[in-house]
Amino acid sequence: MTGVPLSVRVNRLFSLAHDLDGPEPGEDTVAAGVSRILGRPVEPSEIESLRRNDHHAPEPDVLRAVAQHFHAPEQYLAADGYHDYDTLVRFKIAVREAGVRHLSMRSLDASAEPTTAEMESLIPLLENLRQSHGPMPVAAPDPRQT
Repeated sequence: MTGVPLSVRVNRLFSLAHDLDGPEPGEDTVAAGVSRILGRPVEPSEIESLRRNDHHAPEPDVLRAVAQHFHAPEQYLAADGYHDYDTLVRFKIAVREAGVRHLSMRSLDASAEPTTAEMESLIPLLENLRQSHGPMPVAAPDPRQT
């Protein structure tokens, strides 16, 4: 398995952090959040360099704070051990982009979570759904459920 570059994983966090057809958070917003987490200033340009795959090594505390800002495990932006969470991020993005409002996965074990392999196998199907049919229109909330 080849590694997923850090910049790709950072960009996936940005992509995951917005609603369908909504804007991604800006580097300035993320830098402000990271600054609050670290208790020191972090410039938007530092966040932008993480997204662009600049060739300087990022500060480990900044990577941890970026992960915290996006409510991701710190390991996701580490050098290894991120594959399962990366699959989950890609799966969630594919579900959102396909306009899926409800997804049920059945198992003989009622407490079982979908495996990484199961999510991996569904991502192309979800992407194909989006490409074939476009996004589903957003339905108004059911007043009975509010």
